[in-house]
Amino acid sequence: MVITADILLADRCLKAGATVLRHDGKSFDAASIGSAIATRAIMADLRAGMDGPLGGSGGGPPPFRKEDRSRFLQALDRELVRMGRWLFGGRD
Repeated sequence: MVITADILLADRCLKAGATVLRHDGKSFDAASIGSAIATRAIMADLRAGMDGPLGGSGGGPPPFRKEDRSRFLQALDRELVRMGRWLFGGRD
């Protein structure tokens, strides 16, 4: 299991067979990683062409909230239970 917000790292980990969660509890999977990579590229292009607070190194993700922490802990628990079943016989 890998926990990361780095989209390109998530892509490499998925290709290696890992389960990948973001820090906010959302997961990366084979169905979602392609659009995440495309969005990342578009946003990088937009930032490169902007002046002001969002251009270059400004902006950033929204603040981490209680809801994000709760969603992450629920997703982590769900994945650990699933992995435990797989490791100990259920093979989900």
